[in-house]
Amino acid sequence: MRTALLVAALALVLSGCSGWHEQAGVGECAKQVDVNDTSINMAKVDCSSQEAVYRVSSREKRSLCPTGDYLEESSGRSKKTGKTRYCYVLNVQEGDCLKAVNRYFQRVTCGAGTRRVTKVVDGRSDRSLCAGQDSKTYSQPMKTICIAE
Repeated sequence: MRTALLVAALALVLSGCSGWHEQAGVGECAKQVDVNDTSINMAKVDCSSQEAVYRVSSREKRSLCPTGDYLEESSGRSKKTGKTRYCYVLNVQEGDCLKAVNRYFQRVTCGAGTRRVTKVVDGRSDRSLCAGQDSKTYSQPMKTICIAE
């Protein structure tokens, strides 16, 4: 009986039905697990993928991400490691089109109802670079992203 339960549990894990997903590490890219979920629940994805709209900039053991417009995801709490906060920056290029969904963005084909990335400036975190457009600024890595309506 025990062997049958173990085999069934292993089959669920291997088939992806367990709800478990691989967490991206610092420098790796991620996507929202369920676009209809209003919470932040990210999974690792190859950075060359169309779905790779976010990149992990840091993993914090403290309560806050660095200064900026980070998308934040908190892991569960364990006695040994405590709570971990994943800090995500947009992983976009000039010309990319985005659609706001819940608290995050999805990369989409440009068209009605989308927003276009007009400028990406590495090495500076300064909203004034966006001349009144929506902006996302980050302090780690230092970056400014301008997004037109």
